[in-house]
Amino acid sequence: MSTTVSCSIDLDAPGKATGYLKIGDSTNHSGWATYMVPIIKYKNGSGPTVLVLAGNHGDEYEGQFAARDLANNLDINEVTGRIIIIPCLSQPAAKAGTRLWPDGTNFNRIFPGNENGAVHGKLAYYLSTELFPQVDAVFELHSGGRGHHFIPCSHMVWSTDVAQRKRMIEGMKSYNTSHHMVFPEQPGTDPTTLLPGLVERLGKGLVTTELGGSGIATFESTTIAKNGLRNGLRYFKAIKGESKTREELGLPAPVFLDLRSSKSYHSATHVGLYENIKGAGDAVEKGEIIGLIHDMDHPDTPASEIRAQQTGVIGVMRGFPRVNIGDVVAVLGPAYASTDQFPENPD
Repeated sequence: MSTTVSCSIDLDAPGKATGYLKIGDSTNHSGWATYMVPIIKYKNGSGPTVLVLAGNHGDEYEGQFAARDLANNLDINEVTGRIIIIPCLSQPAAKAGTRLWPDGTNFNRIFPGNENGAVHGKLAYYLSTELFPQVDAVFELHSGGRGHHFIPCSHMVWSTDVAQRKRMIEGMKSYNTSHHMVFPEQPGTDPTTLLPGLVERLGKGLVTTELGGSGIATFESTTIAKNGLRNGLRYFKAIKGESKTREELGLPAPVFLDLRSSKSYHSATHVGLYENIKGAGDAVEKGEIIGLIHDMDHPDTPASEIRAQQTGVIGVMRGFPRVNIGDVVAVLGPAYASTDQFPENPD
């Protein structure tokens, strides 16, 4: 139980309430300060509890729009359980328009947090010990930020637990995006520190998204974010109505991209400006040029080519063009009609 974060509203009381998570802080601006995180609660009935999180990274906007839209426009009479909404987890990063907090912290990678640490550590600890245990499902809404642009998608990390994997696939499909992407654990990182990884280990329902990116939010991507969230809440029985599949809505069936192979990830080989030759959603053949890196200090030299390491569809392309060696510039993989068609070994 957290003793360093308090909630100004009663999350168990019926009805709608808006308040703050309050975290004691001390800043250059104010020696006695309180970091305030807006939180909204809807409770009506005895159905499941669903937590909606956005603004984990400050330069990812579609989820913030969708969460705020839900907080403002949801009718309490639609609710059949409890919905808790935190529209912006990382406000200092969001206000600065950056992925990371001002001290360089990636909020998504500090779980389960630190009750006596910095503000972000206290907030992560509160989520881990107070909110996650009492919810049935979590929506974690991301986009590509400034650095990347995704085909708007819901996605998941491939679980070795077959039952949990099946639950995650069904939850992923409920967001009704045109594409669903399946990733491996990111090499060289500790998966136990990730927010969605903790939710998954707790056995909760989990839907994560990547809804565009490049540091912008289009009408299309924000509409997908809002509509998908509503349908997902119906899937988890948190609001009235039946969830609909894409086919039931008269939309093309979803495409599942298998991005588990190490060959899916293409990184910059030089410092420079990256030019997308192929875009998100494009089908490419192995060996085809998908991008060029231009050395702007030597503009009379040929650009460095990035070629597809396998045949597939580009799920993620580069957003912000400036790259350093090792920056991911594209992610692509084979497309399937169902995860049932995925090979056991993607490599």
